[in-house]
Amino acid sequence: MSTRRPIWIAALYSLVLLTCSISVAKADRRVALVVGNSNYSNASLFLANPKNDATDVAAALRGVGFEVLQAIDANKRDLDLNMAKFARLATDADAALFYYAGHAVQYQGRNFLMPTDAEVEDEISFRYQMTPLDDVRAALDRGDGVKIVILDACRNNPIVNALRRKKKSGDSRAIDAVRGGLAKIDKAQGMVVAYSTAADEVAADGDGRNSPFTSAFLKRLKEPGLEIEQLFRRVAADVNAQTGGRQRPETYVSLLSNYYLNQTDRIAFDKIKDSPDPAVLQDFIAKFSTSSYVPEAQNRIQRIEAAIRERQNQEARQREAARLAEEQRMAEREAMMRKLAEQEEALRKQETLRAQAAAEKVRKEREAAQAQEEQRLRLVAEKERKEREAAKAQEEQRVKLAAERERKLREEAAQLLAEQARTKIAAIDRKEPTSPSLAGISTDIRTLPPTDAAPAPGDPCDRDSAMLAQLRSNPSIEAVTELERSLSCEKLRAQILRLRESLSAVANAAPAIAAQIKPVVEKVAPPPALVIAPPPPPAAPKQEAAPKPPEPKVAVATVAPAPECKKDEARLAKIRANPSHADLAALERDLSCERLRPQIVRLRESLPKEIAKEVAKPDEPSVAANPPTLQSAQSAPSGAKPAQPAPIVQVRSCDEERATLAKLRASQSREDVVRFERELACEQLRPQVIRLRESLSGG
Repeated sequence: MSTRRPIWIAALYSLVLLTCSISVAKADRRVALVVGNSNYSNASLFLANPKNDATDVAAALRGVGFEVLQAIDANKRDLDLNMAKFARLATDADAALFYYAGHAVQYQGRNFLMPTDAEVEDEISFRYQMTPLDDVRAALDRGDGVKIVILDACRNNPIVNALRRKKKSGDSRAIDAVRGGLAKIDKAQGMVVAYSTAADEVAADGDGRNSPFTSAFLKRLKEPGLEIEQLFRRVAADVNAQTGGRQRPETYVSLLSNYYLNQTDRIAFDKIKDSPDPAVLQDFIAKFSTSSYVPEAQNRIQRIEAAIRERQNQEARQREAARLAEEQRMAEREAMMRKLAEQEEALRKQETLRAQAAAEKVRKEREAAQAQEEQRLRLVAEKERKEREAAKAQEEQRVKLAAERERKLREEAAQLLAEQARTKIAAIDRKEPTSPSLAGISTDIRTLPPTDAAPAPGDPCDRDSAMLAQLRSNPSIEAVTELERSLSCEKLRAQILRLRESLSAVANAAPAIAAQIKPVVEKVAPPPALVIAPPPPPAAPKQEAAPKPPEPKVAVATVAPAPECKKDEARLAKIRANPSHADLAALERDLSCERLRPQIVRLRESLPKEIAKEVAKPDEPSVAANPPTLQSAQSAPSGAKPAQPAPIVQVRSCDEERATLAKLRASQSREDVVRFERELACEQLRPQVIRLRESLSGG
């Protein structure tokens, strides 16, 4: 059931469409028969315009939608055949039109159309030679719509005159009831009859292509939208005006509604009647000003314009509503933005208050910490003051003991130098090649400890460490230079460099030492020869030492110092001849020639860390002082027991100075660090003190 229903609905819909199409086609179906007879078999009946009139009317009717049958110069048989065709064609037609141009006569109140082969001699001729207009009306009656008859006939017919002449001559068969004009047709419902002239009158054939009536009919047929009665009234007015009132067409209309021959306006209006563009309707009114659809088009234009105005008003209202909504939205947004700004301002004020409270808390904490730090610094300063006073008392005691010890050492050194001078003089006399003896001058260098890190077996540093230890026990600048040239262990190069610089400075200072020793040698009697045993070499690593390479002879070149550096170089030479931490620190503090500072730093770093500070009096010359053990062994007679070395007094121990250094790191005072560096006794702390001083601002 569900499958058949769509098929049934589709079939019904197709039937409805077909019915509507048939109705439309039927409503639009208009047929016409147009006859024009000009060339009659009777030459006296010739008319010039009927064939032109029929041809032009047929074309005009086709132009307005008629299906036209056309017959020109039709005889009786042709006219009957065309009438039969027209009768069949007019069946159920919406409109059926018959147009005739030619000769026609009235007999006994009936109208007859004359075929071209008609021979009218008596009343019998009308029945068999002529075509009654009733046959035309019978064909028209087969149609369901409007029936239109247009007769441009009743022109000047000589047959009527001939029949009248026969009557006067006494011919009994002459027709008494024959007239030249046409009789009126009985009115019938739905019928329109148009005569080219009034009843019982003759129509003019005209001098132009068309008769006056047909010419006016063709003119008005081109005007769309003219109702058929209005159209023929205008045709009658045109013919009356053209003939000067001699020909007066008549029209009989029996219609219940308006009818239009030219319906091109209707077709055009059907296409545009639903158009929303008023300009299209305005064009229709301008083109079809006489159309009956003009009022409807004008109403349509008014409705469209009203709708446009309403739409414009509605759009204006919508725009106004949208504008008001936008203004309201903007106002709400501005209110929200103000509210957010107020909230942000409140949050900012709260944040500012919290920040101020935090800053105040931090300030108070900083002030409390600063007060604690100041209290701590005062305690530390008080403690350091007491320590400095105690150190100063110890220093004064140490200076006294050192002065006494140095006096004794100078006496022993004078004796030792005199002995060395005698030995050197004797060697010169024997012309033995000698080099400046370094045994009594560079005692500190011999006693330098070897490197702390013992090389692993098979390490290249093993051989270099052993050779460096031997050179420290028996210094020779040529051997040191050769070792530096062939060095494989780069970590020992700094120690070898310092050792070579110290030996070069001692060699350059030998003439000055000899000049100082000479006056002493002249006054001191030569002591007996002493045999000085060299100190044992430092313990070598537990592996075989590499064989010592031969010591090449290297000439030591000296460079004359600049004038401004002579004083500092002389002091440096004296300190190298008699190494002393105190003198070296004083020279570094008072140094004017900055190019000597690297040498002073290296010399200070090369001095052994075990030697105590010695203070020399400025009015006494500095001399090379051997350790007390060596001096006692040289000055004591052979076989005598060596004297005990004098005790070494230190102002502060390394532990005390390390504690002071820790306090200086906490206080971060550069002046205290500089002062501590000048008074430093524990040399192993000096690199740390230097780094601390350089790290402080302005260092």
